[in-house]
Amino acid sequence: MSVRYLAASILFAAACGGSTGEAPDRTEDAVIEIEYIAHAAFLFRAEDGTELLIDPYASRVWLGYDWPTGIEPDAILITHPHYDHDAGRFRGAPFPWSEIVPVVDAPGVQQFGDFTVTGIEGRHADPYGKEFGQRNTLMVVEAHGVRIAHLGDNGPLTASMLAGLGRVDVLLIPGDGVDHILSQTTTAEIIAALDPRVVIPMHYRLPDLEADPESPSDLGEVDPWLEGRGPVRMMGSHTATFGWTQLPEGREYVVLEHAPYVSGTEVAGR
Repeated sequence: MSVRYLAASILFAAACGGSTGEAPDRTEDAVIEIEYIAHAAFLFRAEDGTELLIDPYASRVWLGYDWPTGIEPDAILITHPHYDHDAGRFRGAPFPWSEIVPVVDAPGVQQFGDFTVTGIEGRHADPYGKEFGQRNTLMVVEAHGVRIAHLGDNGPLTASMLAGLGRVDVLLIPGDGVDHILSQTTTAEIIAALDPRVVIPMHYRLPDLEADPESPSDLGEVDPWLEGRGPVRMMGSHTATFGWTQLPEGREYVVLEHAPYVSGTEVAGR
C-alpha cells in the first residue's frame, strides 16, 4: 500500500468513525452490473435488483442524441448541474422522472437497497461550471464489497477528496482525445492516487450518434485517450459485471459500448 493511499485511508477512517472503506459484506458470488447508457450516464444494478442512475443527459443539448425512455431507477445521482449530467434540470428543462424518485446531488451518505451511496464535495474542472460555483459531487457507489467511483467533471483531486473517496475498485473517469475535462497529467495523477483495479472512460464523443462532425465542440473520441494505456478490454457490450473475487489482479481499462437503445435520430425506448 502506498504512503499516499494509506494516509487517505486513515483520514477517511477518522471522518467515518473508524471505517476504512473496507466493506464487511464481500460476497464471493455477488456482483454489481454496470450498464453504460451514453456520455457520463450509467445504471448500477445490485443483486437485490436495486437500480441507480447517475448523470442523465438532456436530449439534443450539446450532445447530438436523445435521452431514451423507459429508464425507471430507484434513485438518481447527479454529480453537478450541467445539462449533460442533470437531464437539464438546472436549466429548467422538464425532468423525466416523478418527484417520488429520490435525487442525490450533494455530499452525504444514503442507502438504497444493497447500495451505499457516498457523495464527497469536489470541484468542477476549470474553466467550466462557474455559473453554479463549480460544484461537483464525487459519487462512490458500494455494494457486495465493490466500490465504484464516478468523478463527474471533477478537476484535480485534493487530499480531502482522496480521503473521502477511500478505496476505489472501479473508477469512472472522463477520458477523450482532446482532454476536454482532464489533462493527461491530471488523469495520470488521479489514477495513480486512487490505484483502481478497473478504469472505465466516459464523457467522450460517440461518432455513430453524432451526425455533425463539428458538434459537440471540444469533445474527442476515446481511442486516442487509450493510447499508451493498458491492458485494454473492449467489451463489445454496454454492460459489465464486477464482483469482489472477479476484479483483475492488475489495472485494466474497460471500454463499454453505448446502449443500443440510445438513438441519434429519434427518441428510443429502453
